[in-house]
Amino acid sequence: MKKLLYYSLIAVLALTSIATIIGYFGTDNWFFDLFSHFKFQYFILSLLCITILLFMKRRIGLYFLPLAIITGLDIVPLYFGDTKNSDIQETVKIVCINLLSSNGEFESVEAFINSESPDVLVLQEMTELWQMMLEPTLASYQYKTVIPRTDNFGIALYSRVDSTSSGVINIGNSGLPSIEAQFNYGKDRLTILATHPLPPVGKEYFDSRNDQLMALTNYSVSAINEHILIGDLNCSSFSNHFKQLVKNTNLIDTRKGFGILPTWPTWFGMAKTTLDHCLVSEGITVKSRRVGQFIGSDHLPIIVELGIE
Repeated sequence: MKKLLYYSLIAVLALTSIATIIGYFGTDNWFFDLFSHFKFQYFILSLLCITILLFMKRRIGLYFLPLAIITGLDIVPLYFGDTKNSDIQETVKIVCINLLSSNGEFESVEAFINSESPDVLVLQEMTELWQMMLEPTLASYQYKTVIPRTDNFGIALYSRVDSTSSGVINIGNSGLPSIEAQFNYGKDRLTILATHPLPPVGKEYFDSRNDQLMALTNYSVSAINEHILIGDLNCSSFSNHFKQLVKNTNLIDTRKGFGILPTWPTWFGMAKTTLDHCLVSEGITVKSRRVGQFIGSDHLPIIVELGIE
């Protein structure tokens, strides 16, 4: 029995190590990139197996420890962050929901929106049916830009905050709509960009998503106001392309200080990863960030409370 356990642990460590290494080579290969999204699972499995091997007095587990530590460098920093400020008083509460266009749990979504009562609400995979079903719930939102579609790339932004402008813009070459909204926030101007790239399955969609992330980089670098990028980016925090977006823009991942907060897929909790993001410019502080409960979608909603310094 001990021998079976020993070989099973080595097999798991070998597989997680291979998957981890493959993920690092995902910059130019869509298939390899998919492996990068589950580093949290690789990290936990590796630590668990190494610990059990050490209790069994099998030092072979130590050979796998350096790679586990390297993997942990992508995860542990998310639990510590200098943008976290729970004392900030004046905040904007933003909720972003990937509805799942085929989702029929309208009452669950309505109840969630009513319970959170966000100042700004971003909805993705917006269809005409969803627009119609949510209209009574969203009647109190004075400002709105809604682009329903028959595919999975409809998008909407609703706001109770004074919006000076809001409209559709194209980010990247996909032709999919994004929404840019300008707000007055005290004496400051605040820009929110809501976007939803294609999923990186196959080379064409992979290239399109990467082009959109690069376009987001250019957008952020040239932005004048404090700004927020929010949405399902179809890219986890652990992908090389997401890391480049953060590095090249100096945007701050609002997860920092709150943990990884995975959102997808809801139907396989142990494999959830971080596809839904909220990135902010350096003048914005984060009071709180969390995920909502299951409301019928394959994504969990995200809720952030932000303030401008």
